[in-house]
Amino acid sequence: MSNIDWSELRKAADIKAEAETACLAPLIAVEVQWVEQERKFVAEQLEAIEDGEQVAGTERLWRDYRTQVRAWKLGGEGYPDSSQRPERPS
Repeated sequence: MSNIDWSELRKAADIKAEAETACLAPLIAVEVQWVEQERKFVAEQLEAIEDGEQVAGTERLWRDYRTQVRAWKLGGEGYPDSSQRPERPS
């Protein structure tokens, strides 16, 4: 008879990954907030372009940037290092 619940067995690599993710949680929270703010900002820039206002960058640059911002998430290259964030059009 065994007292071990094999369904609860975890691998050392899984435990290590969970610990690393827990350490990154504060950075991830900051980056999630940044993405939300940037998506709003991009929407404002695209609206200004549609209304004929002068803004830095072209519509295409802002749309490309929006795509990069959406891709800035866990698993993305450099994430969650804020120095690796996509750069706004200028």
